[in-house]
Amino acid sequence: MTHRCHDRKFLLKFIGDRRRYIELLRQMSRSYKVDILGYMVTSNHVHLLLWARDPAEISEGLRFLEGTAAQKYNRRKGRSGSFWSGRYKSTLIQDGFHLGRCMFYIDLNMVRNGQVDHPREWFGSSYVETSGKRKRSLIVNRDLLIRKTGHSSEEEFTSWYENTLKEKIRRKELAREPFWSESLAVGDKEWVSGIASRIHLGKKELSRAEPSSSGKSLKVREEPASYYVKGGKRSNQALSRAL
Repeated sequence: MTHRCHDRKFLLKFIGDRRRYIELLRQMSRSYKVDILGYMVTSNHVHLLLWARDPAEISEGLRFLEGTAAQKYNRRKGRSGSFWSGRYKSTLIQDGFHLGRCMFYIDLNMVRNGQVDHPREWFGSSYVETSGKRKRSLIVNRDLLIRKTGHSSEEEFTSWYENTLKEKIRRKELAREPFWSESLAVGDKEWVSGIASRIHLGKKELSRAEPSSSGKSLKVREEPASYYVKGGKRSNQALSRAL
């Protein structure tokens, strides 16, 4: 899920405001049947990785989170008017490699923007939870994240996560990939085709995502291809009904 502040204003530029948003995220995870797999709260937008058996729980949870965050902010600042820029954008992500790719893209957001050299330096990143460095008062369901990214143990996941993050930063794999927030679904070709068929979009609508590498490294790695499918408001509504 991606949600931008109104007019791309830096309404979350202060650590205190990002901290309050994260506390509301914690409340949402406790009050609704929604698991948090990752988050990145930047100065003017947020990214959330969410999982739920019932998509309606995510809709209800986000209605609480985004509505309450906006109301409390405006009241605290003596402000009126919109806090968010319209409705949030949501994208279905296939488990495994594609979920991991999305997770790293989100985690590297502020590195990509040149604000920090590593996600651990940004207050508002779930890095300390994802990496296992924080053991208490967690928001991220790390056990579920480990399973959903295809790992069999905490040790295996932690090593993979830290080493991959370090390598992506070293190799400057920081290219922008707008399809994460502009698509209905991202995954392998067969999976995305299945999603498209459920909402009556043809295979011709599928696009192949460019490799995540910036091309600045001489080392070549074989990675599964990611595909995505886009659609308008009606497609989003059809997808919600089909799930």
